[in-house]
Amino acid sequence: MADDVSQTPSPPPPVGRDSLRLAAIDVGSNSIHMVIAQADADGGMTALWRMKEMVGLGRISFPSKNLSDEAIERAVGALSRFALAARQRQCEKIITVATSAIREADNGGAFVERAKRETGLFVRVVSAREEARLIYLAVRHALPLEGEAALIVDIGGGSVEFIVGDGRRAGLLESRKLGAARMTARFVHGDPIDDADRKALLAHYDSQLRPLARQILAAKPARVVATSGTMENLAAMCGSTGRDGIVTIERARLDKLVNQLVKSTSAQRADIPGLDGQRRDQIVAGALLARDLFERLDIPSMRMCGAALREGILLDYLSRHLPDLAIRREVPDPRRRSVLDLGRRCGWNRDHARRVADLCLQLFDQLQPHHELGPIERELIEYGAMLHDIGLHIDRQGHHRHGEYLILHGKLKQFTREQVRIIAAIARYHRGKRPKPRHKSVNGLSDRSRFVVEAGAALLRIADGLDRSHSDVVRAVRCKVSRGKVRCQVEAKSDAELEIWGAANNAGLFERVFHRKFQVVPAGAAHRAAKAPRGATE
Repeated sequence: MADDVSQTPSPPPPVGRDSLRLAAIDVGSNSIHMVIAQADADGGMTALWRMKEMVGLGRISFPSKNLSDEAIERAVGALSRFALAARQRQCEKIITVATSAIREADNGGAFVERAKRETGLFVRVVSAREEARLIYLAVRHALPLEGEAALIVDIGGGSVEFIVGDGRRAGLLESRKLGAARMTARFVHGDPIDDADRKALLAHYDSQLRPLARQILAAKPARVVATSGTMENLAAMCGSTGRDGIVTIERARLDKLVNQLVKSTSAQRADIPGLDGQRRDQIVAGALLARDLFERLDIPSMRMCGAALREGILLDYLSRHLPDLAIRREVPDPRRRSVLDLGRRCGWNRDHARRVADLCLQLFDQLQPHHELGPIERELIEYGAMLHDIGLHIDRQGHHRHGEYLILHGKLKQFTREQVRIIAAIARYHRGKRPKPRHKSVNGLSDRSRFVVEAGAALLRIADGLDRSHSDVVRAVRCKVSRGKVRCQVEAKSDAELEIWGAANNAGLFERVFHRKFQVVPAGAAHRAAKAPRGATE
């Protein structure tokens, strides 16, 4: 297995609290590539590690439309090794994408299922147009494409992507089934390639590219950018490096190389500097296609770009998850961040959720000697309070049950399964029936966990009542515990009669759990009661 760490700082950087480490895996027709990168909240991305294995999924699949058992075995083995390496390098997310070999194989679905079962990776099979879009994102990020449009060409094993775009958008996204592995399997039968096969291959290129070339020329691209392993090999064999280390493929040098390749055997090609030995059988088809494009589009040179599909996968993911990165600076704790993310995804009322959670914790802290729960339980109760209303994302009717479902299936990170169940059950019982041992929500929890749910839900019901109007009226509560009673004084910014009524109306579960009557009064009520004339009622 090749592990290219040429871009890796030494020692590798730690994962910062406001950074995200990601892995992107590209399951291609020839090889499987992985890049591990670190992204920051500003959208910047730094590649740390690269890995590649040649598995040859397309060698058999393109003529037969069926992935061979041997190729599947190699690919699943490579994915297992990549997944392990990504996890060892502290990647939080591994995004895996497959292209034409899997997309077109009759047993591609079986491969995806096996990969999920044996490696834990979900392999997303992308369309040809989506593949082109992701390549465009990668090149746009790696090279300055401002101003005039550029043609981007990516010769893969199964397909070739043609993109015309500038720094703002791609105006043309096209894919053709002309990849080097596919064309070799279909047209190259001799070693070296014979004239009949070469002519048939070139005729096929002509039939597929003639209409597309008109579209490309009409877009008037000012330059051409090449990417992918085939083009990198051609550039290395041509030995073209311009100013500032920019690697290019020059037309005259490519012509000379192609003349050499079509006359060579596979064994002879293996000795050519710059050629990956595992591409020696299919480089002829790729080189003939590259020369055809140079001639057809009158291209003097192509500039190489090292970024490709896998970088595009990362950039696409980051474009949709920048809020996740921005919040890392504000919230370094991954458990809390995960809870906030779930609330955000469910369109929560953040201000109400945070106010209720704050009041719930005030009650928890002031009553701690009477429930004897610790910091871990405090945290779980807080998160249950923060998420208690996310079920409104589905429907108001029964939203407490909807909220429980969303929490259980919300992929909260770094919690045990029992902790997730506790958070979900606290949210579930913030209204409606009280928890009972036979209920599915608490059945199977330990005795202590069930008490955490009961105590948390009891406190949450009162706290939710204290923000009944969702107006942030109540600033703080002060609890005084006496035998058989908890007296809760409410400090408010304005009239809080609705909130006091809401808390008192929600006190039933509290009284059952804590075995004390709950009385809620406005601040100053105790002082006024002490000054009241003898015989006056409270």
